Amino acid sequence: MRSTRDRGRDSRGFSLAELSVLMAVIGSLCVLSLPTFISYYQSAQIRAAAADVASQLNLGRQMAIQRNQSVCVSIGSTAPQYYLGGCGGTLLFGATTDSYGNEAGHDGVTLSTTANPVFNNLGAATPAATITVTQGSRTLHVTVSSSGRVAVGP
Repeated sequence: MRSTRDRGRDSRGFSLAELSVLMAVIGSLCVLSLPTFISYYQSAQIRAAAADVASQLNLGRQMAIQRNQSVCVSIGSTAPQYYLGGCGGTLLFGATTDSYGNEAGHDGVTLSTTANPVFNNLGAATPAATITVTQGSRTLHVTVSSSGRVAVGP
């Protein structure tokens, strides 16, 4: 049986001191994990941009095979364009391009290339090319082999 002195005291719940300690621990964990989260977020952005460039190159390859003609993927500073019949050919417009024929790009991302790949009707690329995707101090490379294979790497 409980004494009358203990009946008035409710032992359920947390004290203010316990809640303050809990909040301090949660705050410390948040502060310590923030730099890791920011680094992950920046890496994810550059990987997403490189993956988009790779898919845009593969789209150019698919168009060349489908149309049975060569397609040049001209790499601009922010987005690629497609030309039917080679790099001096007709600019292609489609559902994924804007009114200037540019594919959608990512904010703050710049592209540079060693050469503009031209895919033939069999899907092979001439010349092989490396596209450098840069955002801030981070870079990734998208390579196009002479067989037409597109790969994303460091």
